[in-house]
Amino acid sequence: MAHKINIPKAVLILLMFYFFPGVTYTQEARPEPGISSVHSAGFLSPEVFVIPDSFYLVIRPDTLSQKGITIFNTGDDTLVYSIDANTGLWASISAQPESIEGSELTIAPTGYKPGESIDFTMNLYNGSPDNEWLDTLIVNFPEGVTVNFATNFIGGTQGPLVFDGGSGNGSPVSWNDNDGSNGGNILPGESALSIANIHFDEDLNDTLQIVYTVSGDDYGGTPHSITDTITLIPEEVWLIADPESGVIPPGEEVQTTLYFNSAGIPIGSYDRYFTIHTNDTTNPEFDVPVKMIVFPSSLTHTINVPQGLSAMSTYVIPLNNEFETIFDTLNDKVDVIHDIESHLYWPDQGINTIGEWNNEQGYIVSAKEAFQVKVYGLFEISQTVLLKEGWNLMPVLNTIPSSSFVVFRDIDEIIDIVEEVGGDKVYWPEQSIFTLTQLMPGQAYFIRVKEDCSVVFPPPVE
Repeated sequence: MAHKINIPKAVLILLMFYFFPGVTYTQEARPEPGISSVHSAGFLSPEVFVIPDSFYLVIRPDTLSQKGITIFNTGDDTLVYSIDANTGLWASISAQPESIEGSELTIAPTGYKPGESIDFTMNLYNGSPDNEWLDTLIVNFPEGVTVNFATNFIGGTQGPLVFDGGSGNGSPVSWNDNDGSNGGNILPGESALSIANIHFDEDLNDTLQIVYTVSGDDYGGTPHSITDTITLIPEEVWLIADPESGVIPPGEEVQTTLYFNSAGIPIGSYDRYFTIHTNDTTNPEFDVPVKMIVFPSSLTHTINVPQGLSAMSTYVIPLNNEFETIFDTLNDKVDVIHDIESHLYWPDQGINTIGEWNNEQGYIVSAKEAFQVKVYGLFEISQTVLLKEGWNLMPVLNTIPSSSFVVFRDIDEIIDIVEEVGGDKVYWPEQSIFTLTQLMPGQAYFIRVKEDCSVVFPPPVE
């Protein structure tokens, strides 16, 4: 036998406010008995269903791309929804150190929302190869960006770097080794963390370049300080929904246009998501993943090849990948080119056992004289190199110089040695020898690893 369910009027009104916060309820507007939200099976409920439920997007830089999404209400009550494009953060983009020390400051998230205050986690890493200790960090925040408060940098063996209390709105903020007696507080290989609450003015809507300087003691070789930048992207810029909110009756649907905007976003591959908030009690937050790949339709990579022995690679996938085509006008300057498996391109002898250029590997070249070779193609969006156990000839899949300490950080224990081809620089963790501090676009490097692994080059910050 069914039992009558009695819900106090005050509770019912509170429930209606919860599920429909934008609607005002009065005594006269309360639901009639015939359409009550209470029946023998429980509450009536909206149900959200989305097509497509994910996006894979290839977009050129500074381009607006339009896609559609359909939101269905498959339930038996009215669905209220809103689209929030600021929930999913950009994949972390590491700043590129410009110093042999390999130290860097990274910040998460890498996006900001104008008019709001956001908690950021700042990570200060000491990558010094010659045992220099970090003692000072200075960050220059532009006008319109205010530091409400920040913690000290904690994690250094010798103690914290202490926040100076500055506001940062158009002026520098610093963290320092206050006693100064031990030369620094963050030792090589250590990371220290600080939490900073930062406010952004409402009229900010541009990519922000925040300049910072890290300083150490005077131990070892120069430089004893580095200056670099961190990029913050306004979170609204990547996605605009039209309409961004609405009401969908039972059994109906709404077509929403999504505008994906790549303006100000560096070339690379990004994983993000946006959230559809609804009053569907079983699925109040519906996350839609987005893989966004930003790269030009074509690139020209000019590789400088010195006279004598060297190694080369490219960060593009060649449109015309035959060796005869790439080196057509340069054959008189090329002695021989070969890969790590001894396949040859030897124009004087009419030999080509390499066949086609593979941008996933490097090539050793012996040049009669210095020359430039231009490779036309598409940016290699994966920026991932697979390495086999033993010796490899690793290409550099980045458009700008990459710090060896950043690229090899995740496989440092797997690396035996990395060697420059035609030079004497090495990256040798077991011997603590790090004269090879940067991996240059256009070059390739010998690398010996203890097991199969992969190297991922960080997206370029431009």
